[in-house]
Amino acid sequence: MADALGLHVEELINYFMRYDHSYVEGAQEYKRKMTEYFADLMNYLKDMMAGYENAQVLALLKEMQGMVDSEALDMIVKAASSSGLSALISYRSDTHITHPLDKMILICEQLCNIRYNSNVEEEKVVVGFDNEIETLLDQLTSTSTKQYQIISITGMAGLGKTTLARTLYSHELVKYMFDFRAWACVSQVYIKKDLLLSILSSFMDDLTDDLYEMGEHQLGEKLYRKLKGRRYLVVLDDIWDCTVWNDLKMYFPDDKTGSRVLFTSRDIDVCLNVQSARPAHVLRLRTRVESWGIFQKNVFRMGICPDGLEKFGLVINRKCEGLPLAIVIAAGLVKNNLSVTWWEQIAASLHTFMVSDPRQYMDSLSLSYDHLPPHLRPCFLFLGAFTKDYEVPVTKLIWLWIAQGFIHETTSRMLEDVAVDFLLDLIRRSLVMASRKKSDGQVKTCRIHDLLHDFCLRKAEEENFLANKYRYGMLSSTLCFPLELGKSLQEGGSIHIDTYMFLKILDLESILISLFPLAVVHMVNLRYLAIQAHDGSPHASISNLVNLQMLIISSRKNIVLPKTIWSMLNLRHLYMKSGINLMEEPSFLQVTEKDGPSALASLQTLSQVNPRSCHNVFSRTPNLRKLGFCGSLISMSGDLEFPDLGSLDHLQKLKLHNTFFYPEPTRSCNPYNFPEKIKRLTLLNTCMDWGEMWTFAWLPNLEVLKLKLNSCIGGRWETGDAEFLKLKVLKLHDLDIKQWVCFRDNFPRLQRLVVHRCLKLDSVPAALGKILTLEVIEVNGCGLSAYRSAVEIQKEQESEGNSFLKVHRKENF
Repeated sequence: MADALGLHVEELINYFMRYDHSYVEGAQEYKRKMTEYFADLMNYLKDMMAGYENAQVLALLKEMQGMVDSEALDMIVKAASSSGLSALISYRSDTHITHPLDKMILICEQLCNIRYNSNVEEEKVVVGFDNEIETLLDQLTSTSTKQYQIISITGMAGLGKTTLARTLYSHELVKYMFDFRAWACVSQVYIKKDLLLSILSSFMDDLTDDLYEMGEHQLGEKLYRKLKGRRYLVVLDDIWDCTVWNDLKMYFPDDKTGSRVLFTSRDIDVCLNVQSARPAHVLRLRTRVESWGIFQKNVFRMGICPDGLEKFGLVINRKCEGLPLAIVIAAGLVKNNLSVTWWEQIAASLHTFMVSDPRQYMDSLSLSYDHLPPHLRPCFLFLGAFTKDYEVPVTKLIWLWIAQGFIHETTSRMLEDVAVDFLLDLIRRSLVMASRKKSDGQVKTCRIHDLLHDFCLRKAEEENFLANKYRYGMLSSTLCFPLELGKSLQEGGSIHIDTYMFLKILDLESILISLFPLAVVHMVNLRYLAIQAHDGSPHASISNLVNLQMLIISSRKNIVLPKTIWSMLNLRHLYMKSGINLMEEPSFLQVTEKDGPSALASLQTLSQVNPRSCHNVFSRTPNLRKLGFCGSLISMSGDLEFPDLGSLDHLQKLKLHNTFFYPEPTRSCNPYNFPEKIKRLTLLNTCMDWGEMWTFAWLPNLEVLKLKLNSCIGGRWETGDAEFLKLKVLKLHDLDIKQWVCFRDNFPRLQRLVVHRCLKLDSVPAALGKILTLEVIEVNGCGLSAYRSAVEIQKEQESEGNSFLKVHRKENF
């Protein structure tokens, strides 16, 4: 972990500070001891980077090794013997850090960013909240009173109310003390039904269609029965007035079980009006020391600022005046540019922006915005089109950016890849937060802070940005866009097509309509179309949408795609979310390559399609990157089979969902049937014998393997001598496996193991603990013995000095 590395670096720096000036003959002893500290640090770095070696890492380690050279050490000793750490600044130039100790810190930071993925912050930084955490934790978990209590956290925007509440919510003691925990974001505009569904979803795995069709009172009664007699904690985040609590409080039973409801609000009057058990906990501004801790943790993974930058960092920190959000934004300005000149410039310019009056604080956000390159500004402002607190799915955001024309063509890269880089750049600048991640560490959902959301709306209005977008209404998880058009289609009303002729985005995914709307085929400027229909099969005239790039369909019936779909040359993503869906064969099957280009050369995503309707069409979709089959994938002789994918040189993600029952364990196909670039493979209901798993070890670039319900059957998996050389993530979901025998050489680069609802599994193989790259073992909803075996693996690794490996669990029986 970065914190553990930071301790090694701090030990070295502390010894540097202990040089005894009165001990004239101590230089050689001092130099010898410094050499030992460097050697210990180098050993730790080599262990940390095991499995991550590449040219950049090797170069950094080589540069680090140069720190123990006599010339470098003599320079350090000279600095120490003259005037201690204060001499470091004299060893830097005007623009670059040059002192060996400062360079050492920066090299360690670079290695941390490579090892732990510099693109995304793994955790929210919680610094300076120790007293608040201790106080509120006692209030939440105290057994001195069994009375149902309301506890509240209040304060101005940006003080860290949500961060503090999230820390308490995720605390191990809280997880242990409460039977149920639920989290719901409220915000200014809320819908009672959505709040009830949000609370229920926190402790229910799947929300059925029946729940979505219930009325508010029915949902409230279901919540009441669920909580009755149990000890629960419900967090209502960002309450603006007491109306919401008046709407919900009848559904929270008081059974003297020690249950708690925790509020966060900007308005202290709200907390006074909801009859809290005690006065609201008002968050204060952070002290200079606490602020400096927050700043360092947001800029440097180890939390250690090189001395050559500290002078200006302290100035920047002081001008933030203890407001955590301001500190985080300021940190985002400097974290990607560690030159002294840049830090000095930021320190000089912050003072006009960082003021204590919150009404003027919006102006300070302009500093971050003004430093954005032109290509990132529209992408950032577009986030204001979503409602506050909405976790935006990254895939959807990227497709919307492309549909709006924010991402421009490059000669060598896909638009989607460029868009991902844009998002990660915004995250690095602390303007966007990564809410949730995928199993491989990529960002799954993101959001922006309320203050930044307000800023987006003001700046968008000022610059007349996306005027139609804001006129039609906001995008969200619960409202369609445009709202009035969605309501009209749902109710079967008439539509004035001229009103929407220039519409680029039509998102009807959150409402259910009866049929695929024929009227939309006249909106010829559409680039993004998402619908949810009882019958989602498009009419042949959908080919009129010549500019359409993204087509997303959810349907209660199997979808039939008309052959005219093959004339939609700009289509990039064809995403069907349900059913066993058919594609009518195009009429160009007999056309040779010399007769014209591929029909859908831009198509990258094709999901949930019946393999029986895909023969002879993949030669016309050469740039597919994500493909999902749903249908019969088992031959009559019991072999896994699917259409020839040999022409899909760019395919990276493949999902095989078999719907054909076969009474005996099935066999895999030849591994050469899979495209070489496959990185992510998901199997569902393929019913393969565990002995067939060796075939997937032959996929040279496989990084993520998900084995879901009935993908493999049988009680024992012996990996034998199969080597999954590049596999980083392995997920086992809802399998009947009892015994798993493997060795660390089977998965030499594994980083994450997830075992989910494998109720019969007796233990996680101890050999996995020997994998140097393994960071996380998740054991969810499994037997206690499986979880205990994972904990033993962690303890054994800790005893051997490996603090990287963490074990997580939830819903264990």
